[in-house]
Amino acid sequence: MYKNIFVVFLLLCSQVLQAQSLSGISTRWSDELTEWDIYTLEGDQEILEEDGEEYIEVAPTGQLMMRWQMDLNWAEWDFTVDGVQGSMRQLWKDDPTQWELRIGNEVVTCRAAWRDDLSEWRITNNKKTLTWRSKYRRNLNEWELRGNTYGAFYVYTTFLNDPRDWTIVDELDNEIPFSMKMAMTFLAVYHGLDRQ
Repeated sequence: MYKNIFVVFLLLCSQVLQAQSLSGISTRWSDELTEWDIYTLEGDQEILEEDGEEYIEVAPTGQLMMRWQMDLNWAEWDFTVDGVQGSMRQLWKDDPTQWELRIGNEVVTCRAAWRDDLSEWRITNNKKTLTWRSKYRRNLNEWELRGNTYGAFYVYTTFLNDPRDWTIVDELDNEIPFSMKMAMTFLAVYHGLDRQ
């Protein structure tokens, strides 16, 4: 009986992971790119007023953090979103064209479509493959999902040429798991940064 309950629990959890919708990602500190707040549609919202203007403040529901901040190692990252923990790492030290995202036993691989061109990626979980690319080849401030088989997914800088705040438009079907959404978001943000 416990085994059946556990299986039902796992199925429910997988549905929750697939239903998560990302809405934004911002640096936690304005002068540092190693810690990020992640926003989903599930975040608490509060209406505030300042100088007669009303605005909505949304609480972050997750975080993305560089694993080895003291060494400024850009190749390994950890994230938590709505209680889901995972990691993103560059597969080979000197090859920025291959990344791997892991959430538990789930693995998503990301490979640049073309050698020495980081503006287009193939993202797969061995069940589905997505083509993720920058809208303009030389400008990595705006990214989109190529083809509309599963719906639309866009990531772009909230303020032009400011890589500290990104807006995410998630209109994907439930067939696309959260892990693939997170991989697309990470690649857009990571390649939009000046890491010098």
